[in-house]
Amino acid sequence: MNIILNGPGRSGTTLLSKLICYHKDLAWISGWVNRYPHILKLSCFNDLYRKELINIDFSKTSKMPKPSEAYGFWNHYIKRFDESYRLSETEIINTKNAIKKIVALQGKQHFITKITGDLRTNIFNDLFDDYTIIWIERDPRVVVSSYIKQRWFYKNDPEAYDNLTMNEKIKFYSNYYLKNYRGSKDANVKVVFYEDMCQDPVIFFEDLLNYLGLEFTKWHKEKISNVEINKVNWSFYKSRYNEEEISLLNAMLEEPLTEYNYNRD
Repeated sequence: MNIILNGPGRSGTTLLSKLICYHKDLAWISGWVNRYPHILKLSCFNDLYRKELINIDFSKTSKMPKPSEAYGFWNHYIKRFDESYRLSETEIINTKNAIKKIVALQGKQHFITKITGDLRTNIFNDLFDDYTIIWIERDPRVVVSSYIKQRWFYKNDPEAYDNLTMNEKIKFYSNYYLKNYRGSKDANVKVVFYEDMCQDPVIFFEDLLNYLGLEFTKWHKEKISNVEINKVNWSFYKSRYNEEEISLLNAMLEEPLTEYNYNRD
């Protein structure tokens, strides 16, 4: 089985990946392999992510192998890892072989990876006979607010960012979010929610792993139960906006707010 974790940036994909990748049967691309994609044998060390020794949790230790949003890996084997690119036969063969080797080196049964934004089904359709997309959503007002806070696309041009009015920022980032939200409708995806994962992670992963046909072990449950989750919701950001800006956010994001039944308060 091949699993693709995806969602709009800032929607919780990293937390989802971190917690599900504790699973004993899942192989994934580590930060080590992402940095050195030609040295696939580094995958042998991935099991350190699940190890604890003398009260040391290796998954929380810096420079240890951890699940990566592995664009370094994809761009090493594929000329352009984007929605419009068509893979050559050589790219298909080489990438498939690399993934098979990563799975074999870890001694696992299934492959999982995390991306954000575009589905890139044009690429995954060529690489996998079958795969499942888990798409995580979050209150879109929080996602857009996080884009604004992080100055997405403007980190190298702070002057241009500062020249934008708040209404312009809201419109720009809302449209970017909506592009990804609407793009997710182009494939059969399993939608899960960040808020559910934060509220009760054990029940969340019990449901998700059952959907995937994977065992939820006692060790995995305990591991997830002990993870501290920083819950950031709409109330955290709401006070940063005036009434006009809140109305604009609600209007721009009416479609996903309605579909996913988020409270307008």
